[in-house]
Amino acid sequence: MTVTAEQFEAVAKLVGDKDTPTARESTRGEKLRLYGLYKRATVPSTDMPARPGVFKIEARSKWDAWKAEDGLSVEEARQAYVDLAKELVGKPVEDALAS
Repeated sequence: MTVTAEQFEAVAKLVGDKDTPTARESTRGEKLRLYGLYKRATVPSTDMPARPGVFKIEARSKWDAWKAEDGLSVEEARQAYVDLAKELVGKPVEDALAS
């Protein structure tokens, strides 16, 4: 099943909502992967800024996560994001995809 832009945004809204119950606790690596996939799905690669400096640790980690997904198409990034969200959040994602 191909994930539409509307479904992707609904899932992203769930993932970003701190009140959404989760199926399990996510690791820092999984959170960074979600960030990278979201950025890849929503921001063209041509708009990627320069890599942050070494002392901006959080910004650099996020940039690296985004860059790691650079080889994916927008559709592949959306699908990978939704697949990871299903694993981490569970049923609320399934409900969002069904509507």
